Amino acid sequence: MNAHFLDRKAIELGLPRDFAALVSAVSDIAFVTDRSGTILDLIWNVETLDDVDRDALIGASMSSIVTPECYDKIAEMLRADGASETKRQREINHRIDGIDEFPVRYSTVGVGDSVIFLGQEIRAIASLQSRLVEAQRALDEDYSQLRQLETQYRVLFQTSSEALLVLDVASRKIEDCNVAATKVLRMDGAAIKGQRLESLFDADSVKTVLAGVQSVAATGQSDSFAGRLSVAQADVACRLSIFRAADAMRIQCTLVPDGLGATNGQAIESQLVGMVASIPDAVVLTDENGSIHWCNDAFLSMAEIALASQAEGENLARFLGRPGVDMNIILSNAREHGRLKAFSSLLTGAYGSETRVETSVAAITEPTPMVGFVMRDIGRYDQIPARMPEKGTETANNLMNLVGSVPLKELVRTSTEEIEEMCIEAALRKTGNNRASAAEMLGLSRQSLYVKLRRFNLLDRPGD
Repeated sequence: MNAHFLDRKAIELGLPRDFAALVSAVSDIAFVTDRSGTILDLIWNVETLDDVDRDALIGASMSSIVTPECYDKIAEMLRADGASETKRQREINHRIDGIDEFPVRYSTVGVGDSVIFLGQEIRAIASLQSRLVEAQRALDEDYSQLRQLETQYRVLFQTSSEALLVLDVASRKIEDCNVAATKVLRMDGAAIKGQRLESLFDADSVKTVLAGVQSVAATGQSDSFAGRLSVAQADVACRLSIFRAADAMRIQCTLVPDGLGATNGQAIESQLVGMVASIPDAVVLTDENGSIHWCNDAFLSMAEIALASQAEGENLARFLGRPGVDMNIILSNAREHGRLKAFSSLLTGAYGSETRVETSVAAITEPTPMVGFVMRDIGRYDQIPARMPEKGTETANNLMNLVGSVPLKELVRTSTEEIEEMCIEAALRKTGNNRASAAEMLGLSRQSLYVKLRRFNLLDRPGD
């Protein structure tokens, strides 16, 4: 800042002689203008503004370096009269040639025929606010999708023709039941909820019920038994299936009155197929080589295919991931481990559109060996700015610290090795430490991968 200008102004108004130093100390950015808004002097303590031509701004109007929506704020601030005006702070967005738009929070004070703008840069706050808005928007989308799935579950559960009960594994207490269950049990839904499963059966069936629940809880495999209901005085067949809901284990109990097992089994199978066909995630069923046998509407939409018949017989590798790489990794893991969870890949449509997807895979052995794919669109999460991984930040800082102390050629070699190591570690994580699949993903031979693992001391990774 031009200290002579402010020093003269301070002498004229009886202010302290070190007034210019005080203004510089309390502000990131400060402007001194006349009452019409013409810039007489300025200062900034912001490194990103060091390249701006300061002299070119002297004599310019304050309105010429701010965005249009701030014109009225500038006019109001130019009317500042005395120290009382500093209590009102206003946020101004600057637009100066050579740098990006940036926000500043200003207080103003009138000093004779001049106005001093005392500003604090708030780019960091604005960035956090922007990230918060994006995160909230993504959260709202996820919540809306969750509500939609919950509604679909409630509709399917309550309209099912099969009598269904949901109970807690540890307590065996019934947490939910559908309309069909109230009819089979001949009890009100409110009376059923909270009871233990064995309390619905007569004394002769209690041991059988307890044995069935304990077997399912211990093995995780479905089980079935026959018993007699105490209130309805009817014989039923019970099928028990265990599943995880959040952090708790639940058991679904299907009650089938004698003679209705086959009919109800066909009904629930039909409803499950209908549900899978209509859910928003893409679902595809292929043979062991990746040829498509069935897919739902969500996949047809992502793959830009009009009819399911056009997709049948096509190899999924045409759409999913890099040709000959991702599908080989997925299928080999499915054959070896039976399933693959949350594999990030890219789904390319018939007309070139690309969708980032998270793919989960399960191998099916009965009645015919097949592979099931569930693909979820995760492209919207890219809109939320992501933080650089801590290791990447540390690597970049280390390289910056070496500038000036070692030749550029050595810096490039070091950075290449750091990036190579990070890529190999990422490939090992994605493939569950399967080195053959990692080598294929990276486009390396297995021998080359092992050489690099030795060089970076990665051969003794946990889980090897």
